[in-house]
Amino acid sequence: MKVLLHKIENSYNDFSAGQKRIADLFKENQIVLAFSSALEIGKKVGVSESTVIRWAQKLGFKGFSEFQHVIQKKLAKQRIEQVADEDTTEYTSQSIVKNLLDADIKSISHLKETMQEEQLLQVVDLISSAKKIYVTSNFFDYGLAYSFTHWMNMVLDHTELLMQGDVQYYFQLSKLTADDVVIAFAFPRYTKNVMETLQTAKEQGATVIVITDKKEAPVTQYGDEVLFVPVTTNLSIDSYTAVHALITSVMRFIYVKEHEKVKQNLARVEDMYERKAIFTSK
Repeated sequence: MKVLLHKIENSYNDFSAGQKRIADLFKENQIVLAFSSALEIGKKVGVSESTVIRWAQKLGFKGFSEFQHVIQKKLAKQRIEQVADEDTTEYTSQSIVKNLLDADIKSISHLKETMQEEQLLQVVDLISSAKKIYVTSNFFDYGLAYSFTHWMNMVLDHTELLMQGDVQYYFQLSKLTADDVVIAFAFPRYTKNVMETLQTAKEQGATVIVITDKKEAPVTQYGDEVLFVPVTTNLSIDSYTAVHALITSVMRFIYVKEHEKVKQNLARVEDMYERKAIFTSK
């Protein structure tokens, strides 16, 4: 970005009055030029769309689209480097995408090194022996809870989503017993709702399995079994890659342990798919 700013400074005196206003806007707020159309930028500084395009061409770009693409990449790289400094995360000079994927790979590697298979088997045993299974989460983790509930109910027949705000929520809580298991996904930011749900589940005698990111997470106090899995954050977006890897491992263990039941249930739903011609033919 410094190179481009230097180039704009050197070319400033050669710009027309309108082009100078574009340059001034860029120096003040690069994000506006990175994510606004040439027409929008022209209106903002009082020039035509073509003036904005010619300004980008004067800087050596084929057009405004190429200029924007370069600026977007530079801004993203700056943000990643800033996050790296804040989080003491090591980033190399390789491409942005590779840096982001490397962070996910590191999370899975950490999970691989820290996950205890004996504990995972214990969790699967608790799930298999439960009379009823309920899955809950923070609202940020709702997608994890929903997809896991769907699969579990499809293969085991007795899993429900347990979320505050649902019309069945208090009815479900009232039915919880010592024969039931509650599985909670709780990653930052932790909500009071999931804490209240787990507290009530414990009061009702249910077994609680917590899947969270660290020992300091407030939900760990309610877990009979707690599985820790790292969540990486880049550009203010959480990556649940390692969480999905953990969930997939749980699902595979359940498939092995409850093979006959899972096989029958999957065959039944597959038969319905065929009867209703759900999927297109190859």
